[in-house]
Amino acid sequence: MKASKIITLYLLLCFMFGCTDTSTDTVNISEQDCKKNWTLCMLFPDSKITTKDNEPIKVAILDSGINENVNNLNRYIKSSYNALDGSSETQPVFSHGTMIASIIASSKYEDTMIGINNNTELFDVQVLNEKGRGTVEDTIKGIKWSIEQEVDIINISSGFSKDDPNLRREIKNAHEKGIKIIAATGNTIGLSTDYPAKYAEVYSISAIDRNKKIFSYAGKGKVDFVAPGVDVPVLNIQGELEKQSGTSFATAYATGLISLVMQKDIENIDEYLTSNSEKLGSNDRYGYGLIQLKEDE
Repeated sequence: MKASKIITLYLLLCFMFGCTDTSTDTVNISEQDCKKNWTLCMLFPDSKITTKDNEPIKVAILDSGINENVNNLNRYIKSSYNALDGSSETQPVFSHGTMIASIIASSKYEDTMIGINNNTELFDVQVLNEKGRGTVEDTIKGIKWSIEQEVDIINISSGFSKDDPNLRREIKNAHEKGIKIIAATGNTIGLSTDYPAKYAEVYSISAIDRNKKIFSYAGKGKVDFVAPGVDVPVLNIQGELEKQSGTSFATAYATGLISLVMQKDIENIDEYLTSNSEKLGSNDRYGYGLIQLKEDE
């Protein structure tokens, strides 16, 4: 049978019965990788990261904008929205958003592995200005736009000290659409968790260091998981490697990991995350514990 007829038959069978692409891409994490980026072996105890060649996970990053020219991040960016002026172009003057993106998407600096998911689409949503500050109103605009784009995950590595009914309503709306919302507890010097991380519908992420001790500035109270967030390598808007600390960066690692989990055939992602986390301490500081992805299970 000619190749063209085989392809036609295959497509016909796929149309009638459905076809599942099970091809995968595995990145093996070496001991040297972990020496350069200590977060990797902590998040991936099986020393490998596997992605499926299926539909990429759509991640909206509500932040200060992403410099798409850094480490070829442009290949991951699907669409952009600037909530500050309503345009489709972000202004990544402040490095924070680029740093967050460099953790979530697969990125490297020379021979240092930084980001973790090579099968994701990033939706660059600017809600913070050139000084890294933002309003509740712009965050709400960013969430609404992300819902319209039908993203799978919303990453919010920022927060507010006070509850806002409109923010709460939009978070619930996103949750009801099946979107996973992942937000930072905040660097509140041990005070209460920020909003929107404090809402029940949101994964609240705090930060730990390489010794699995809580980040001294991390918020406490409503915490779901912890992830590496102290002296972690990131890429700034100049494409240079920096070491940064904060619950913002722990949230980005949690988002990257959860995006990988969502590519697996797992019925209950919440149950998977809680059952595979490593218990470390009290619920108000560590939640269920260190979030991890165990490939061999």
